[in-house]
Amino acid sequence: MPLSAKKKARIKAMGGTVTTVEEWLDLTSEDAAVLDMKIRLGEELKAHRRKKRLSQERVARILKTSQGRVSKLERGQATLDQLARSLLALGGSPREVARAISGRSSPSLG
Repeated sequence: MPLSAKKKARIKAMGGTVTTVEEWLDLTSEDAAVLDMKIRLGEELKAHRRKKRLSQERVARILKTSQGRVSKLERGQATLDQLARSLLALGGSPREVARAISGRSSPSLG
């Protein structure tokens, strides 16, 4: 959620700086794009799990990993390859993977 103009003005008045996450973390536009893709894939994985009414523990057994790892996957904390493979292993289609990566909303999520 972006800061309001009032909050930005207060921060600047106190000597602070308002910046973007990308600038703060010194990310290139390519790095930011990959992070966005990973987050979207993780969100799609979570939506797919919930649609199938599966717990993270059940998904962990399917993926032969731990519940903690599934939690990280759902937050996009994995490689693009790992995220895509996990979504496919849960029955997601290549089209759903591509849709998540591209940023287009999926029919199942609106």
